[in-house]
Amino acid sequence: MAIHTKNFINEVGHQFNLEGYIGSSEVHGNGNVNDTFLLFCEDGDSLNRYTLQRINHDVFKNPEGLMENFSRVTRHLQAKIEKDGSDKKCLNLVPAKDGRFFHKDSNGNYWRVTKFVDGGRSFDVPEDIHQAYEAAKAFGDFQAKLADLPGDPLIETIPDFHNTRKRFEHFRSVCNQDKFERVAEVQDLVNFALVREHLADLIKVENFPSRVVHNDTKLNNVLLHKTTGEGMCVVDLDTVMTGCVLHDFGDLVRTAACSALEDEPEVDKVFFLPKIFGAIVEGYLKATSNILESSEIEHLAVAPQVITYELGLRFLTDYLEGDVYFKVKRPGHNLDRVRAQFKLLASMEEHFDQAKQIVDLYSRPSLSH
Repeated sequence: MAIHTKNFINEVGHQFNLEGYIGSSEVHGNGNVNDTFLLFCEDGDSLNRYTLQRINHDVFKNPEGLMENFSRVTRHLQAKIEKDGSDKKCLNLVPAKDGRFFHKDSNGNYWRVTKFVDGGRSFDVPEDIHQAYEAAKAFGDFQAKLADLPGDPLIETIPDFHNTRKRFEHFRSVCNQDKFERVAEVQDLVNFALVREHLADLIKVENFPSRVVHNDTKLNNVLLHKTTGEGMCVVDLDTVMTGCVLHDFGDLVRTAACSALEDEPEVDKVFFLPKIFGAIVEGYLKATSNILESSEIEHLAVAPQVITYELGLRFLTDYLEGDVYFKVKRPGHNLDRVRAQFKLLASMEEHFDQAKQIVDLYSRPSLSH
């Protein structure tokens, strides 16, 4: 993570049209890619909170295009929410003083500010079935609301982001190069990945309807209402672009229907949770049954395996490349992630028949159209 002093953060914050003056700021969240801060702005007797983020332009090569996506998506969602008279929320961009929705600092870093969404909480793992259901419904509603987004297709903020075949080929190439001579020590993990190569071809974007999707549907990317527990706001919109709904569904299952965090070092604690999976299927189909095609529904059971495999590949590849993409907080952090993902995948494989039965149970009315 880049080191930013409070004075520097305040200086960046002052480039935006904030209400009040910045009284304090603090590091916020535990994202793997961007740097995030909370700004507390005092305006008379009011305290206004904002979220300030540095967009990691090493990962997102076109920050200005990304922010154009971000602006289009949030404006469309806000219009839908207002039309419905709903109490749901969406991220609300604060313009910079030059009128753009981002600020580029003297070091070439790109920053954005959104209004802090009050009243919501995020969870890394669900505390109960209700939270899983609400999160799934919220992500499904997000897809449904964006089904009629007008205009040209959104830009690809990360090309081939969920191209599992391409991820696999890169992994194999990195193994062959073995630049850091790490393959031998993790041969068991490499072998696990190699024997499951077939997963790389089960969900190809070109074989399914093209839709606006989130692409990073970890449970902690949806805010649940502190009191009612209802899904209220989907966050972290950097990877929103055209893609396949199955990747969104699968990634939510990967993070929510799992007994532990994605970097749990004790793999015995990691296993698939069929009951949570059932709640996710039910909530997701509640929101999306009117837009999904039968081919998408029929792949819901296997989608979590594909995305869990893909993430495991990415963590393993990053380790073999010297830990250059994901933030690591300790030696071997990426290996902990790999082992947890591969253990979860093995557990998903064991419960695959049960997962198919669950999807069949909740999708029978949906498959009729």
